[in-house]
Amino acid sequence: MDLNSGMYINGEYLKNNPTWDDEDAAWKAGQIHQLLRRNKVQPVQITEIGCGAGGILENLGSLLPQVMDLRGYDISPQAIEIAQRRQTERLKFFRDDFLSANETAECVLMIDVVEHVADYYGFMEKLKSKGKIFVFHIPLDASCHSLLKPQTMKQQRDAVGHLHYFSEEMVWWFLKDTKFEVIDWMYTKPIPDIEKKSRSFKQAIKKRLRNLSFAINPSKSVKLWGGYSLMILAK
Repeated sequence: MDLNSGMYINGEYLKNNPTWDDEDAAWKAGQIHQLLRRNKVQPVQITEIGCGAGGILENLGSLLPQVMDLRGYDISPQAIEIAQRRQTERLKFFRDDFLSANETAECVLMIDVVEHVADYYGFMEKLKSKGKIFVFHIPLDASCHSLLKPQTMKQQRDAVGHLHYFSEEMVWWFLKDTKFEVIDWMYTKPIPDIEKKSRSFKQAIKKRLRNLSFAINPSKSVKLWGGYSLMILAK
């Protein structure tokens, strides 16, 4: 896996993100479940690439009782050490590169991973033969706001290892180029915009403006503010 691997292996990522974003796992699992359910997709096997601490798979296991085999792969020893505490008979975690493993999957999840992969075109071309159905969650970091405040992108690069910054159109282009067929998709909002309680007065004002903008014109709001993502079902 051609990842910006140093920070994920040497402990730097864990130092910067001690929860490994586990607090968002239940919400992300809910969004995945919603997308699968509205397309009547009922897998019995799911593999997640870049599973982190394993919270998404654990929550999906509760939401999708028909899934008998859930597997998480990550190159980070720290992530897998945390994830393996969640292991059950149907939920397993591996410190390995799924693309190099002699494995295929029915449903492959890549949740907030593509933006970390240096050669994401090569990665996606190899991934295509490894699964039947794919769910991608890809942040749309390229926005008017981020272009005017590039320090936002620098922070994402330093703290969480983002190497690429996508607009919605760029996502559709590279999926088409790598022969993925989009079945369905939806925007997901930034976590602060869906939290019931804002952390500050400034955040509360920003949240109201963003949510109003999104209600009026989702596509333009995504391009203006940034912080949104695409949840995509593909084959």
